[in-house]
Amino acid sequence: MTDYLVHLRPRRQANSDKSYGEVNLSDLLCPVLLPAAFFISSSDLRVLSNSLALSAWIVYLLDYRNSGSSGRGFPWLAFLPAWLCLATAPQLAQSRFRLYLTFWTVIIYKPLFNKLITKFSKSFTFGEGSIITQGILLTTYSSVIGLSGLESYRTFQLAKKVAEWLKWFQGHCTSQTAITLLISWVALSCLSVMVVILYKYMDWKVTTTTRKIFHLSVILVYIPGLMYDPVLLSYSSIGATLVFILLELIRWSEKVPILSDGLSNYLKHFTDEKEGGSLILTNIYLLVGVSLPLWLWSGPLETPSKLPLYAGIISVGIGDAASSLIGSKFGQIKLFGTGKTLEGMVAGFISMLVASIMLDTQLTTEPLDFQDPRLLMLSTACLLTSAVELLVDQVDNLILPLVMYSAFTLIDQQYYLAFLGF
Repeated sequence: MTDYLVHLRPRRQANSDKSYGEVNLSDLLCPVLLPAAFFISSSDLRVLSNSLALSAWIVYLLDYRNSGSSGRGFPWLAFLPAWLCLATAPQLAQSRFRLYLTFWTVIIYKPLFNKLITKFSKSFTFGEGSIITQGILLTTYSSVIGLSGLESYRTFQLAKKVAEWLKWFQGHCTSQTAITLLISWVALSCLSVMVVILYKYMDWKVTTTTRKIFHLSVILVYIPGLMYDPVLLSYSSIGATLVFILLELIRWSEKVPILSDGLSNYLKHFTDEKEGGSLILTNIYLLVGVSLPLWLWSGPLETPSKLPLYAGIISVGIGDAASSLIGSKFGQIKLFGTGKTLEGMVAGFISMLVASIMLDTQLTTEPLDFQDPRLLMLSTACLLTSAVELLVDQVDNLILPLVMYSAFTLIDQQYYLAFLGF
């Protein structure tokens, strides 16, 4: 009988009197973040993502609420989200393939989540594991649906599709804009690697300020990319994320000792108190967080991009960085018994609001005034993101982009006008 709770990451790494496996309110709110983003953007995945959120709560009730015992096996309650998903999406009945795929995607959530938690012990909180498991299942589901749309699964047909995509990508990358962006991205990536190597070689102390260097690098990559070529940025972000995940798996598995030891020595020098298990995920979370709006966007990627696509950069690249820097250097007033400060929260809010207004003005070419309801909604979105950053005990890089993306999407669709009576 396995106790899953002991495999969750502890809330504090040093001198902590909190036990492993504590699941608090912020953990239980995390499963609804992806469904909220899909629902607001009217994505085809909104029903499936809702069912996965329900699965997360049921997993908590069955395996994590009390002793964490798996002795109950796979009870009937675990089937409830799948049944509800099929009942609320009658269009699935038109395709037996989609019907079965949807059903098993929801059913597999429970074993996949528990496997992730136990395999990578103390690397995830309950909330982080929920978001990652949802992401894996939704990505796999979308990929399978996409492949099912091919005329044939033969190797020739797949090779033909890959060749067409490579031809398009080659043609797309020959423009002067794309070449300039790619060169700048490679240069910034090399500089980031050099910073890691230099700090380890010189044995310099890594501080909060040092870690925010990588936030600056990400800002310099994503804002020009979103402004001038969001399609190229989207594909590049997927490729970079896959490379990061592959390198981390190589490091974790220790199958290639030379590479594994090198990665461990350099990356662990930059870890903070949020890294608790065998995985080093901070760099991956940062990349995924700023890329999530690109991946979640259901419409065409226009140039320049709409404001919701900047949610990751504004919330993590700018807001979280400002909050951490000001809070660590000048913070005095602790809030709600946490290590976070009022000064840091205010700095994060102001920096996000200023960035949002500047980008919104640039994208819409319409200046905002104090009577404009859009200004009120932008302020509300930034304040909500700051409040979530203060209250949740999860990795900010995953949580904040989802919150701000949902808020910005509501603003972009102008739902607030009806709410305010305009």
